[in-house]
Amino acid sequence: MIVNNLLKPISVEGSSKKVKTDTVLILSRKKAENTRWDYLTQVEKECKEKEKRSYDTETDPSEGLMNVLKKIYEDGDDDMKRTINKGWVESREKQAKGDTEF
Repeated sequence: MIVNNLLKPISVEGSSKKVKTDTVLILSRKKAENTRWDYLTQVEKECKEKEKRSYDTETDPSEGLMNVLKKIYEDGDDDMKRTINKGWVESREKQAKGDTEF
């Protein structure tokens, strides 16, 4: 198996694989044991850093929370979307009644 654009070198001799009926597990050994791998590939690093920038800490905190909820909603399954929608509707109904108790 070949993984392109690895950020850090691996030791092929120290690596191994396990083949099971429904999965293949690949264990890669680092060449430099004392290094930390936050990301495996350059593409993964770029994607994660792009996500971090979308949650800017200098903006309004409630805007940041809304961005997080939007991301959860976009990435969530149908049950997650229903749960978020239900919470949103209940919150709006309480606001309309003037009930601000949490």
